[in-house]
Amino acid sequence: MDELITSIEQNQVKFISKKSPDYKLEFINGALSNITPRGEIVCDFHFELKDMPTEQLATIIGDGKATLLPFSEANIFTRDIKFGIVMNAKFAKDLVRLLNDKINEIEEKALVIGKKDEHV
Repeated sequence: MDELITSIEQNQVKFISKKSPDYKLEFINGALSNITPRGEIVCDFHFELKDMPTEQLATIIGDGKATLLPFSEANIFTRDIKFGIVMNAKFAKDLVRLLNDKINEIEEKALVIGKKDEHV
């Protein structure tokens, strides 16, 4: 134990991040949220897409050739819920702050890249 303390300063703490064996990265483009009776926030993240037509009709022409008719649009959208998280209000505020910082970082980098492109 003394070796760990001597490797970092007395007033510092070291956090090590390790990915769980079942960790996976998901692309999401939507979220739904609710509050539990005990005051936690439940947030489900999903990928939303317009369903592809599952069948297509064809008209048979005299000698057995088929002419495909246009797909009929069903206007059905699916929200494929990928995962959910449960958090308390303090963590939710911290998460909002973290995401806002990342958004600002992305926007600042985009401005710098845009300025570089203008001088080319």
